[in-house]
Amino acid sequence: MKKLIDYKEEIQKCSKCGLCQSVCPVYKVTGNDCAVSRGKFIMLGGIIKGDLKLKKNVNKYLDMCLKCNACKDFCPSGIDAREIFTCAKCEYFEGANSKFVKILNSPPVFNLFLNSAKICTNTYRFLKFDRILKLFYPILLKSNFGKRAVLANEFIAKNSNILTKCTYSPIHLFTHSPKIIYFKGCVNEYLNPSVKNAAENVLKKMGVNVLDIKFQCCGLPFLSVGNAEQFKKQAEFNLAQIPDDFANEFDYFLTDCASCQDAFREYKKVIDDEKLMQKLDKILEKSLNINEFIVKNTQKFVFDKKIKITFHKPCHLENIDFLQEFLSKAENVEYIEMKEFDSCCGFAGAFALNNDKISKEISSKKAKNAIETEADYILTSCPSCVLGLKQGLIENGKLIPVLNFVEFIQVFIKSLH
Repeated sequence: MKKLIDYKEEIQKCSKCGLCQSVCPVYKVTGNDCAVSRGKFIMLGGIIKGDLKLKKNVNKYLDMCLKCNACKDFCPSGIDAREIFTCAKCEYFEGANSKFVKILNSPPVFNLFLNSAKICTNTYRFLKFDRILKLFYPILLKSNFGKRAVLANEFIAKNSNILTKCTYSPIHLFTHSPKIIYFKGCVNEYLNPSVKNAAENVLKKMGVNVLDIKFQCCGLPFLSVGNAEQFKKQAEFNLAQIPDDFANEFDYFLTDCASCQDAFREYKKVIDDEKLMQKLDKILEKSLNINEFIVKNTQKFVFDKKIKITFHKPCHLENIDFLQEFLSKAENVEYIEMKEFDSCCGFAGAFALNNDKISKEISSKKAKNAIETEADYILTSCPSCVLGLKQGLIENGKLIPVLNFVEFIQVFIKSLH
């Protein structure tokens, strides 16, 4: 991974035109120039010159970024702000953080958190606390603390409509059964398996062969806090999990999370082993969002009743052509596009923890756009976006169901042809 000094020319390319202000969700809420790319570039330029030091007050503004890449897409100079800010975060983590902070962000602590969360959430659902808490929603929605409790419950609650086992007969839609690698991600494995269950059921219905590979976290949480060393280790571990004899045999690499898919693209910046790089090239060549795969390989979707849907595009989801293809193949589905359907939901994992008030305001505006469509369901393809949309809906006092696209297919599908 590059050092901040390596981006000196990139940072100097910024003309301070301010066009990034018009597309930055954080700037629209705060009006703070340090929250937008050009303001951060001024600070980072000062650090490179030696006029400033990469301290806590600078890191605070680095954290005030959703990494949505809207500024890059709109920048006349094509500067990749997210890449530069990530590099600065890594240098801050390495040089300015205390040993205690590094321990908190270490793999043992992270894995302890995930395993503890898995035990707690499984117990929570088993005891039906998720259903009990829903009875108190009218009271909880009256306070900020209560709203956070509702958000947490909505995220981990069991979706009673999703079957844990596939109960219909497989229909083989392929001349040969494709070999699929399905990267499930941390949320599916440790917090709520609803999307994983839905994905596996639909894939079974399609008659595909899912290879059982034991991955760990994609590493994005480590990269977000600046722990580049551990991000590289996660990348190396995950790539090594694919057996050498599988490396040229699998047909598709599927994810149901746009951010996980993006993390594998980021692996290109840290992998230096030739054999692992060959595996990564194969993965990126065969990488698809699971929704895109399902839509491309299904002739028709028939739903048992008329349903109105709207869709939120996650920032890291590159291709949404599958949405129009799905609509052309679907019966009993009406799509209403929400205003700014491709703008950031305002959650972005750690961003919501570090900038709670800003996150709520952005997600609230997003949710209003969704509510205005009067859709029955809001669909997306990222667990963080599910949280962001639900957070915004809670702020607006209207709980429209938010589902991953594959969950929607599994819950409401009558037949796959």
